[in-house]
Amino acid sequence: MAIACSAVMAASLIGACQQRSEVQPTTDISRDAQITKLKTRLDQLERRVSESMPEADDSGERVPPGPIQSITFRSGTADDRLRIYWEDGKVSSLPCTLEQGTWACG
Repeated sequence: MAIACSAVMAASLIGACQQRSEVQPTTDISRDAQITKLKTRLDQLERRVSESMPEADDSGERVPPGPIQSITFRSGTADDRLRIYWEDGKVSSLPCTLEQGTWACG
């Protein structure tokens, strides 16, 4: 019985040491095909999303078009604010709060 077990173990060790045929090229080809397919699908989805998204509109009440003349930040008062003075004379006043050591305005 011990001889039979030794023979089976020796055969399995010899089999494990033999070189196996490489299946790497076929898996690389299928992997490349899958990656190409995923990239194509991603491009399609990005195109659909960009077509369905509304265009950016900077004509809103808080963001007048044009360059900024100056910006002021007031803190330590009852109404902490960030004020943007636009070159065309308009003023945007954004309320600010201090959250976890960081100012958030808007």
